[in-house]
Amino acid sequence: MACMRYADVAVDAAVPHPTTFSYKIPAHLSVESGHLVWVPFGSQVLKGLVVGLSPSSPVAATRDILQVVEPSPLLGPVQLELGRWLSRYYRCVLFTALSLFLPPGFEAQVRSRLKVSREIDVDSLGLKPGVAAALEALATRTSQPEREFLKALGRSDQREVNRLVERGVVLRTVSLPTPMAPRYESFLLLRDASPPEADLDADLGAGLGGRQRALFSALQSYGEPYPARLANKEFGAGTAQALFDKGLVGMEWRRTGPNSLREEKAGPSFGTPRSGPTGLTLTPEQGTALADIELALDNPAHEPRSFLLHGVTGSGKTEVYLRAIDRVVRHGKRALFLVPEISLTPQTLERVNAWFPGRAALLHSRMTPRQQFDQWWNVREGRFDVVVGPRSALFAPLEDLGLIVIDEEHEWTYKQIESHPFYHARTVAMELSRLTGAGVVLGSATPDVESYYDASRGRHRLLTLPNRVGPALLGPVAGAPELPGPGTQSAAARMAEVQVVDMRQELREGNREIFSRELATRLTRCIDEGRQAILFLNRRGAAPIVQCRDCGFVETCRRCSVSLTYHSVLGRLVCHQCYGRTSMPRQCRRCSGSHIRHLGLGTQRVVDEATKLLPGVRIDRLDGDSTRSGHGLELAMDRLTRGETQVLVGTQMVAKGLDVPNVSLVGVVLADIGLFLPDFRAGERTFSLLCQVAGRAGRGGAPGRAIIQTYNPEHYAVRAAGAQDYSAVYPVEIESRRQLGNPPFNRMVHLVFHNSNRGSAQRQAAQVRRELDRRAFSKGLTDVDVSGPAPGVPERVRGRYRWRLLLRGQDLHEVLEGMDLPAGCTVDVDPVHLL
Repeated sequence: MACMRYADVAVDAAVPHPTTFSYKIPAHLSVESGHLVWVPFGSQVLKGLVVGLSPSSPVAATRDILQVVEPSPLLGPVQLELGRWLSRYYRCVLFTALSLFLPPGFEAQVRSRLKVSREIDVDSLGLKPGVAAALEALATRTSQPEREFLKALGRSDQREVNRLVERGVVLRTVSLPTPMAPRYESFLLLRDASPPEADLDADLGAGLGGRQRALFSALQSYGEPYPARLANKEFGAGTAQALFDKGLVGMEWRRTGPNSLREEKAGPSFGTPRSGPTGLTLTPEQGTALADIELALDNPAHEPRSFLLHGVTGSGKTEVYLRAIDRVVRHGKRALFLVPEISLTPQTLERVNAWFPGRAALLHSRMTPRQQFDQWWNVREGRFDVVVGPRSALFAPLEDLGLIVIDEEHEWTYKQIESHPFYHARTVAMELSRLTGAGVVLGSATPDVESYYDASRGRHRLLTLPNRVGPALLGPVAGAPELPGPGTQSAAARMAEVQVVDMRQELREGNREIFSRELATRLTRCIDEGRQAILFLNRRGAAPIVQCRDCGFVETCRRCSVSLTYHSVLGRLVCHQCYGRTSMPRQCRRCSGSHIRHLGLGTQRVVDEATKLLPGVRIDRLDGDSTRSGHGLELAMDRLTRGETQVLVGTQMVAKGLDVPNVSLVGVVLADIGLFLPDFRAGERTFSLLCQVAGRAGRGGAPGRAIIQTYNPEHYAVRAAGAQDYSAVYPVEIESRRQLGNPPFNRMVHLVFHNSNRGSAQRQAAQVRRELDRRAFSKGLTDVDVSGPAPGVPERVRGRYRWRLLLRGQDLHEVLEGMDLPAGCTVDVDPVHLL
């Protein structure tokens, strides 16, 4: 076999998305595919990931790899292949795609310092005054961080620094940072040849002190490796080392982290039977669904390997998930359980832990960096059978993957929209299934129209749970674990009764309050009966519009083209795009009038109005503002579960996953928010959200009721939600998409051009539009349609204007391949938002 002396490296730099670079492997380094390395790149030192090895280089001159960051490869063959696919499909830099698989804490940057190379006459160098002054200051110091020297220049001009280095005036030294490293702990263990305690005096005489003898005795009675830190604490520093030097004990180092030892002892060894089923009897529909899934899991050749589990709210989908996961784990494989939001991970983890005590891991971004890092390594080392988390958990280092569960698969939060790559977890899961053979279960009460269409075409196996199941009629089998929350396997229970209230009629009859008379009456009765209620409004704050009654001026964000929202708790105006804040004006900025009014609704105002209606009642709020600290969500959920909170007011957070038996009433304060957005998915999303929130009611023994308030009761999405009827909304949605050529009948790519100058953004979009039309025509791709350019909604965000193009067609990657797009242009493949 030829000696592999060259590495193909994906570098952390803004390069075309498939590009890699060839580097020579120095003789003193051992480098494999999947290694994270430091490499020189131009005048910089950057991180890179080795994606392949070769005995020769495709280029004449190569540079050496500087250093391996972590001794072992961090990515395996599956991760490397999936990363290449992510880069191609979502058109992003290869390193960016691969970095999704890296452990948290490996983002450390190179630290470079500058120093003057020799005695110099600054005046003779012909430098600009600012550069000369910074260089004179540098000459008085031994060295200076490069970032500080750049600040001294008064501008971030990296080229000036590079010129000084090239001229030999300044020397640059680079130190490579040590990334966050795994924690190790030393343990003491008795050697096989260690004498019994009774023979110590005969073997060692007076050579063993009292503390050493006591430690040796403790080791013998402990029965397993003894933590060295505990030995030093209990018997004095140096005692353990003395026993080691005398050959009485050995030492070993183990990688450890928070709670890792507790978790290790809590669960049985990998692959052995777990606690298993709860003893609750599955309904016939659940049993059929589970049997179909298990058939595929037991047969690697079974196609398709993906399932769409369409079950109404409260139909016991989670029980099917857990039993399928249990089947996988019993066969020595592992599973991923994805939830659409971080807010749902604690309660999901609690249920999973009931089946796999100490063998379920939690991964999400609200954990501290150290917690994320330790958990990542624990997963990699096989300490867990199941990983629970939002979309990013899809990239956990799980070997022997057998099953991926995506709960509430219709949720748009499975799409990454904040940074590259703009991936969708559902799409990536299907590719991961292709690479590993793992099964995929997509679950939802209101499936994504595209998923349901794929199921109807045989790409997924459609499984249905048409009935809600109520509290368990039979207790669990002796010895089986008890799941938190209500039982789920029993005779069918009734869905919540849904009533649609026309708020136009309420106005005509003189009701100016935000609650209809029906909702106000039902809410009061619910509390009087000792039950709990949820009020839903998908808008934060107290009032989305602040307007002058004298001239009509609306307070807007200076950086974004959106109105400011008044937050009564803060007493300030907040922009929900850039999160900028400003004080509430006393006078109009345009006419100096003092008649300022608040228009519209937000969750804070709903809390205020509910407090007036129900004095003395405990009312909590659950939205992005109340949970920003990271602990607000858990506290609010805990209070609701214990019954301390009688009314919970919230945004879409309250629509997902809440399973509180005592909630008998749900009120949708205004169903029309988002219904008429310029997005072809607006109707589908409104229907889904209304069905989900209505499904929170009536999960216990008492009948549930949901009241939907709307100014558009005739809209098909509202009518279908009132009937909890997916079959009423799907035909309307699929026919509309067929006529307009929207997904699933075509692929879609959204190009957004960002620029601080409005005209420049518009011109860039127009130029790219012409080039796309030309390329589609030259390739004979007659099905490709380009819409735009058009301004974004909102047009300006964080001081930058947004213009956009929308591509529809089948071969969009072929049109875009090799095309140079201007800086500031984002490419979103399979977008979930078109604003």
